[in-house]
Amino acid sequence: MKIFLLGFMGTGKTYWGQLWAKQHRLDFFDLDTEIEQYTGLTIPQIFELHGEHFFREQERERLHHFGDKQHFILSTGGGTPCFYNNMQWMNEHGLTIYLKTPLPVLKERLIKEKMHRPLIKQLDDREIEKFIKTSIGKREAYYNTAHIILSTESISDITFEEIIQKYV
Repeated sequence: MKIFLLGFMGTGKTYWGQLWAKQHRLDFFDLDTEIEQYTGLTIPQIFELHGEHFFREQERERLHHFGDKQHFILSTGGGTPCFYNNMQWMNEHGLTIYLKTPLPVLKERLIKEKMHRPLIKQLDDREIEKFIKTSIGKREAYYNTAHIILSTESISDITFEEIIQKYV
């Protein structure tokens, strides 16, 4: 079983991925953490020192590392599906689940977390909302090709059990 969680930053991919992995004795991985461990740099340092292009290349490389692994849930970055045919690759190598979250919820979460998010740390609250709208507008076409689309407003601790019964 290979599960790829995707969605915009702040949707809860890491939270739900860790919970579901623990419940079903699967390994849990966070793609950003994998990149940090591989490069020896934090994500903000990568963006600052090498830029987004370098980050996206590292992201693709670490993602493809999971082609040989089994029995895991991977929380991807919000932009992961949108570069280097990553979405197609994930769809071909496992089950993709898009966690869809309403804009007001994302805005509230991201305002609280913005210092840890390189793409938005310099934005004020109004700019964050505009950034979310614009980014989701560009990314949703990729997100919507996921095998499963879940509204985060209706997820519970048994949601993954239902997914496994239906899709795996």
